[in-house]
Amino acid sequence: MKKPRTLAWRRKKKPEADRLLPVFIYNSPDDSKKYYILSIRGNGLWDEIWGNIALESDLNTVAGASFDHKSETPGLGAEIKDNPGFPAQFANKKIFNDKGEFVSVIVRKGGARDPQHEVDAITGSTITSNGVSEMINRGITNYKPYLDKIKRAN
Repeated sequence: MKKPRTLAWRRKKKPEADRLLPVFIYNSPDDSKKYYILSIRGNGLWDEIWGNIALESDLNTVAGASFDHKSETPGLGAEIKDNPGFPAQFANKKIFNDKGEFVSVIVRKGGARDPQHEVDAITGSTITSNGVSEMINRGITNYKPYLDKIKRAN
């Protein structure tokens, strides 16, 4: 008997114990700075979205971000990739609050209110913007054990 068909994203999801999370470490040419680049995946309005978040060596400050998509609407959700101003907003945001608690970076509709932890959403693209928030939150949460291990080692 054949298995029933499932959604594409469910077929791609491996059991948690089998997941490998790539971490890229970049050292500046003069070795004065180290960056940790985390790969993240999520869902936009129409299909998959993905990206990379680069953290500075403090493992709290976002050095930069990049995003891409499979089939978001041009001029709306596709702006996560096509508008360089969107990912540029993530630079210098913090993923932990002053108490050391993980808070992520939120994409907020109607304008960012917390300059340390929020960026402006894309006008007319609420579902994709929410997908980016969720993708970042879940993605960094998955990497948190590794980030904690690096912090303890330093």
